[in-house]
Amino acid sequence: MKARGTLIILLLSTFPVAAADPPMVCFGNEPSWGLHFADAVSARLELPGVPPAEYRGSATRLDFLHERIWRGKPAAGGGDLVAFLREATCSDGMSDTRHPVIARVSLADGRFLAGCCRIVAALTAAPQAATSIEGPTWRLTELRGLDPSVLRSAARPVTAGFKAGRISGFSGCNQFFGPYAVDGDRVTIGTLAGSLMACEEPSMKVENAVHAALAGTFRYVLADNRLTLQAGAVPVMAFQAEPAPALEGVTWKITGFNNGRQAVVSPLSGTTLSATFKGGWVEGFAGCNTFRATYTAEADRIVIGPVALTRMSCGGEGIMRQEREFLSALQSATTWGFMGRMLDLHRADGERVLTADGD
Repeated sequence: MKARGTLIILLLSTFPVAAADPPMVCFGNEPSWGLHFADAVSARLELPGVPPAEYRGSATRLDFLHERIWRGKPAAGGGDLVAFLREATCSDGMSDTRHPVIARVSLADGRFLAGCCRIVAALTAAPQAATSIEGPTWRLTELRGLDPSVLRSAARPVTAGFKAGRISGFSGCNQFFGPYAVDGDRVTIGTLAGSLMACEEPSMKVENAVHAALAGTFRYVLADNRLTLQAGAVPVMAFQAEPAPALEGVTWKITGFNNGRQAVVSPLSGTTLSATFKGGWVEGFAGCNTFRATYTAEADRIVIGPVALTRMSCGGEGIMRQEREFLSALQSATTWGFMGRMLDLHRADGERVLTADGD
């Protein structure tokens, strides 16, 4: 949608809706502006280069126009902000998606912002008891013959996940993967493979014990989000289901990005790339500059808008090229998901564009 400005509006209950209704996000293109409604009477306006402004107001519905109007006054004094939300098909100009509401916002200084609205799906899963060996990420809590304190003191937990005949996870030092098959209450795990990095003790002791134990046929028992693998009646390993990972509210440290030449590469030594998704915005550090862009995410689909970033120039070898390639990869993402607890983004042709670990 062509507009003199852009807008993101987050409406949690700006007008009377059922408590269970999902929020709406209204957004536009270049540049990045935002107006967040925390409830029916309060809003926060975000504009580039100025501190956020808080508003208090209320909404009125015009049924004959299929439109809702929210009017608010700034807490610090000044003129009104008015948001017009009309129920009509809207194109965001970024994708083929059609959104259900058109947004228009008038500011006291004469600026007029325009955008589309979408219904926001929850990006976190409600906790549920595990009913299958498949699906959850399982964190190792007990291993026969290994002191439990060694597992508790590890910098990173041992994990395993079962999906579509493939087990994968982290064994103390390296990532691992291999085949498995389920027959009734029995699971047979085949030969494991993985990365070959060497680590200091006790990480290698844990990894060697995990690889030695996690092979063969086991009887599995599920109870209270706990998975136990048994050899006959003897427990060999016990796992606890980890909470479902969430896209939002996590600082993601980039571990790999597509360089545009059909290769996913690690960040340059001594550089850090990061991204945080929250409230319709993704922002972070691209190795030299900080960046910010709008995004929408529904189910496993994601659309990331044009990136705005600071204008520093860094002299290290390859840093500016890495920044361009990383941001290009980020904006090309069309789907998102998780490998265990690692964020995994892909583009429309299925090629991976980014992986990240959450802090």
